[in-house]
Amino acid sequence: MGLTEIPKGFKTLLPEEAEKREFILKSIEEVLSLWGYRLISPPTIEYLSTFKVVDDSLEEISFKLVDRFTGKLMAVRADFTPQIARIVASSFKDDEPPFRFFYKGKIFRDVENEREIFQFGFELIGVSEVEADAEIVAVVVNILEKLGLESFQIDIGSSEFVEGALEELEIPDKEKFLQLLSHKDISGIELFLEERNIPDNKRKKIEALLELYGKEDVLYRAYELFENEKSRNAVKKLKEMFSILKSYGFEKKVIFDLSEKRGMEYHTGVTFEVFHPLSGFSLGIGGRYNELLSKFGRNLPATGIALNIDTLQSLLEKKGLLKSLEKQDFYIIDLKKELHKAYEVSKLLRGKGYSVARDIVKRDMKSSIEIAFKKGFEKVIILNAEGLAEDECLLFIKENSEPAKKKIKELFEQS
Repeated sequence: MGLTEIPKGFKTLLPEEAEKREFILKSIEEVLSLWGYRLISPPTIEYLSTFKVVDDSLEEISFKLVDRFTGKLMAVRADFTPQIARIVASSFKDDEPPFRFFYKGKIFRDVENEREIFQFGFELIGVSEVEADAEIVAVVVNILEKLGLESFQIDIGSSEFVEGALEELEIPDKEKFLQLLSHKDISGIELFLEERNIPDNKRKKIEALLELYGKEDVLYRAYELFENEKSRNAVKKLKEMFSILKSYGFEKKVIFDLSEKRGMEYHTGVTFEVFHPLSGFSLGIGGRYNELLSKFGRNLPATGIALNIDTLQSLLEKKGLLKSLEKQDFYIIDLKKELHKAYEVSKLLRGKGYSVARDIVKRDMKSSIEIAFKKGFEKVIILNAEGLAEDECLLFIKENSEPAKKKIKELFEQS
């Protein structure tokens, strides 16, 4: 293993990629600020119990270490939501809801492929009404449209509906069946039903369950198909939510998928997953988690979503939507290395809002000019070239073009 290698599943963002990432994050943050969400920044490492108490599976995938001061087991953040729940239950225990928070950063999961995932998420805590879930969807639509995407869709499901359906069908080995549903494994489902001698009338309902994917009519079919109170209440909530989204003009952006249980173990109601036809991976996933905060001592309903920024950035690159980033403006080459003069010119240009870098490597002028344009600078200023007066400079606007002789003060007048 060479010293330049990094562990599998981690990544380095080079300057151009990192700048594009910042553009995405700033764009999302602007939308969330307009909706009244505030930034919160949890620690990278917590005690393992913070994650384990809300979802046992998080212990298995967490990077773990021992706190040498207390001897307690700690974990590198594998999920933001338990942290947000802990913070609201402790730091805001005397404050009244609703709470609107957003966060950005990396989660780390010790799994085979992506071990480092950059997320931007937001949570609406303290509101049980479905208007809160509709707000999460509406904000996602605003974010993706701001970034220039059009053909995305948000799949809306319900953990409650699926759980009620499986209880009504009296499905054994429920967890295994849920896994088969999540992978849309039709042959696996058929084998599962065959091995457990599930009667024909229930098989037909399961076949109908698998077809509950589509627009508003899916909700009416689902209500007729399952008669249990849990499933029907879930459908009523989804109808109410769709009515709100319709009033926002977002009905074309949503699809209902009631055939599987999405999200984490702690999701208890409406769930969301965001897709785009040009991406093989979901852009984000989330949903309602009404029981999570009670584990930290405060019983509040909540809903939220986390966007996968790595996947989103890859999609935006593919769509050519990340080209218009801030450019590098001026590169100053001082042939006599008069530090004060070059600094003053740089300072004045920066005062006008331009980005300015100085050439501080010893090399010939031609090489410095080539490197400046290769690095993406728009203009190159030469100070103290032969034949120039003290208050003059040369200005290159293209790599192999003839330079223009300028008075230094003209650089600022034209700016």
